[in-house]
Amino acid sequence: MTQDTASPTPTPPPTLAPAGALWDVHQPVGRRSLLLAAIGALLGLGIAGYGLFTAQGTRTASIPAEDAALVNAIPVLRADLIAQVTALYSVPYAQTTRSQRQKVLDDMVREELYVQRGVEMGLSNDDIDVRQALVQATEGQIAQDAATAKPAEDELRGWYTAHRAKYASEGLMTLHEWRVPAGADPQRAVAALRSGTAPDALGLKTTGRVDDGEEFYFAAHEHLGTRVFAVARGLADGAISNPIPSPDGVHIVQMIRNTRPVATPYPEARDQVLRDFLADKIARLQEGNKRFLKKRADIKIAADLQ
Repeated sequence: MTQDTASPTPTPPPTLAPAGALWDVHQPVGRRSLLLAAIGALLGLGIAGYGLFTAQGTRTASIPAEDAALVNAIPVLRADLIAQVTALYSVPYAQTTRSQRQKVLDDMVREELYVQRGVEMGLSNDDIDVRQALVQATEGQIAQDAATAKPAEDELRGWYTAHRAKYASEGLMTLHEWRVPAGADPQRAVAALRSGTAPDALGLKTTGRVDDGEEFYFAAHEHLGTRVFAVARGLADGAISNPIPSPDGVHIVQMIRNTRPVATPYPEARDQVLRDFLADKIARLQEGNKRFLKKRADIKIAADLQ
């Protein structure tokens, strides 16, 4: 006896809701719920992100108009900046340059960093209640760290060798600087001067830059400029230079007397070498400490002062 088996009824394929029914609130549509949930999540993330990156204490937060900067949320007042810039440069704030304002602001930020660092080190306001004292105490700690490490003798000798000119007597020179007339042959003028011909007979005129008699090397350098001074310092007493082309014509230097610097021997200069070595070390440590404090700090600068 055979038994008839009924074939299973096929499941109809799912039908998609018409496009117009997606937003019909009277019809339950699963896709609409998913879309609304996704839109809500995106809006929430956008609002949270805006709040995160504009909240006070973040680097993108705006700076109040009365502040020039914020250092770890501590304000550097614009009024204090204006007062310091005016006092330092002795001109109204509006007449100072952008670089001058930035330099003063950088010093004020550094001061605030040092004050905060001083508090971290335990220099409380109960003992030191003046900002400058906090700054000096922080700098003093750095100087103490540098001074406690006694430099080796070869380090001092290396410093002396690298800065030998600093430990020499100041050179002196007495000279004339002549300008060759337009159209004249500079080489013939030099040859005539070396043979003893008077400058007036050659039509040479002084530039007026070194006519005050004996000059220290640093003063002669300032008056003559780097190029002409480099030629002059190499001349012996009574020597005449070769023609020196310059923006205002061809010049000739006539050296009357050149007293060159004399280096101070290391044993005599050692005490000064030690002071200079330590001062340079302290300056480098302070600069490194400043970079470290800036790197870890949250510093915001007003847009007009950046």
